[in-house]
Amino acid sequence: MEPSLRYPTNKNSFFTSQETRQIGGGIVLWRGYFQSVRPAIGRVLINVDTTTGAMYKSGKLIDVALEFLDKPKRPNALSPQHEFPERERLRLQQFISGIKVTTPYRTDNPDRKRRVRQLTRESARNRTFDVGNGQTMTVAEYFLQKFNIPLRFPDAICVEVCTTSVLSFSPSDKT
Repeated sequence: MEPSLRYPTNKNSFFTSQETRQIGGGIVLWRGYFQSVRPAIGRVLINVDTTTGAMYKSGKLIDVALEFLDKPKRPNALSPQHEFPERERLRLQQFISGIKVTTPYRTDNPDRKRRVRQLTRESARNRTFDVGNGQTMTVAEYFLQKFNIPLRFPDAICVEVCTTSVLSFSPSDKT
């Protein structure tokens, strides 16, 4: 039980970050251990073996997205104004949909994990939404007014996340 609480898991395997290898495209291979216990006649068989798992590269989501698209250090590549093709947006959306991200600008709970739902077609400068009372504003305006944060890349597309919390446990969650 301890490894499944401390490390990323996948069925009967758990993975540690002690042995990793970046393979590009925003993916990192992690060395892990497969374990199983099986009953046999008159004894119990324990199987432990090594395995490898593919993980998303940790870090800023924009850096992972740009590496996936093979356009590192070019945030304008995610801008609809700079000819970001729809097929590339859909390919990137398929790659990152469902991953867990944190939103550290939220001071009330900066480590809260949220699941990526989809990518917008518009940039933060152009994407509008209803803030109530019939008033609309852009995502860039919202971040500036609500959090006093000017966006670094207002011309890049936006990532929509689920508004409900993602249940996950880490070693610090033990109660």
